[in-house]
Amino acid sequence: MPASLSTTPPSSAPENVLRPVIRLLYVNLAFSVALAALTFVFDKAILDYQVGALAGGDAGARDALEGLLWLRPISVLVIGFVYLRLAKRLHLRRRRTYVRVLLIAVLGCAGQVYLVVSAQFPLWMRIGQLAQAAVLLALLFAVTRPAVRSLFAKNASR
Repeated sequence: MPASLSTTPPSSAPENVLRPVIRLLYVNLAFSVALAALTFVFDKAILDYQVGALAGGDAGARDALEGLLWLRPISVLVIGFVYLRLAKRLHLRRRRTYVRVLLIAVLGCAGQVYLVVSAQFPLWMRIGQLAQAAVLLALLFAVTRPAVRSLFAKNASR
């Protein structure tokens, strides 16, 4: 079919290619927010688990663990703003943005797997972390698809 008769404008092709990547970024953000909210709601139970399992019942370690526990909700807030900006900037097709999304997928998945394996949290939370790792793995596959990579090739940088 000639290009002039096409029903899909040529500019929508990159958006179609990027749509799964952006959706997975938002799904990952949703998992982060949900786990942060659960951390807030069940903070005492999580601390009890950590003090019993990680600190060997040392009550003095509870204060240190509590400080670390609150890093998650705070970091989710910061990451939320970063994700919103990255999703918007992906449409600009800047290679630096692509590399950042790639790093989020790789390092985020590795971090979640580490948290699951190290058993720093109760089982129910590790299941959520494992699900988030699966989303990040899907993001890694989505962002490394040839159609996505070609949008951010070095010679196509803007």
